Amino acid sequence: MVGTCLIPLLKDYQVFTTYYSKKKHENEIHLDVCSYESLQNIFKLCIPDIVINLTGIYNNLEFCEQNKELVMNVNGNALRSISKLANQFDSFLITISTDQVFDGSEGNYKESDKICPINYYGKTKAEGEKIVQNISKKYCIIRTSMLWGKNKTRNTFSEFILDEVKNKNELKLITDQFTCPTYLENFCKMFIEIIEREILGIIHLSGPDKLSRYEFGIKILESIDIKKIIASKRNEFNFGKYMPKDTSLNTDKVRKLLKYNPEEVEISIKKYLKKN
Repeated sequence: MVGTCLIPLLKDYQVFTTYYSKKKHENEIHLDVCSYESLQNIFKLCIPDIVINLTGIYNNLEFCEQNKELVMNVNGNALRSISKLANQFDSFLITISTDQVFDGSEGNYKESDKICPINYYGKTKAEGEKIVQNISKKYCIIRTSMLWGKNKTRNTFSEFILDEVKNKNELKLITDQFTCPTYLENFCKMFIEIIEREILGIIHLSGPDKLSRYEFGIKILESIDIKKIIASKRNEFNFGKYMPKDTSLNTDKVRKLLKYNPEEVEISIKKYLKKN
């Protein structure tokens, strides 16, 4: 999802992209991140200055709870090989993590706050973070939160909302769980600056606004049809028990560090609806 938006912005770089099961571009190279040999072959072929790890399994929280070995291998253990190879080739490693590494008891989490995931997806991403920090010599860990926007790879939450309304379906959206919805285009522009300036460490790259999915849905549809939205609680859904209450991310660091800042959700929504 991120890669398809990011690649067109990398015009000043020679970019090698990989796939596992289905090619999205003609020249993509097959890669199994769970195979050291496969990873090593890619590194030898590309000799990368920069490695951007966008692999990961999310699907949904229930899937992660039911497929623990696979999810840990991809989200966590693969980073061990990637980090070692990045060191060998003196590559700058950038990897994507998540707000789900926090337990959700407080919200407004800073980069320095203790991670304590309550679902298995979060645990695998936390493990990946630890591996990178322990092994990699030159890295940036980017934590983000509920990416949304137009994307040709798969539907984001905003696309789901508009599709449901288009199909005249009622929407049950959660009121008691909070994240920082992050507009994909804004995210990728900030991401490019991290690449260009080789910013190291952990950084929270998300939208600046703390919202429930219900509040976000209202903002998306307020110019269309908010009557379609039904306020719901987490416990009404099977996956609700795995959802931390408030994983909103503090973006003070990124605001001070980057020239291109997190964009307020109302501004992003206007841009998004104009395009759609």
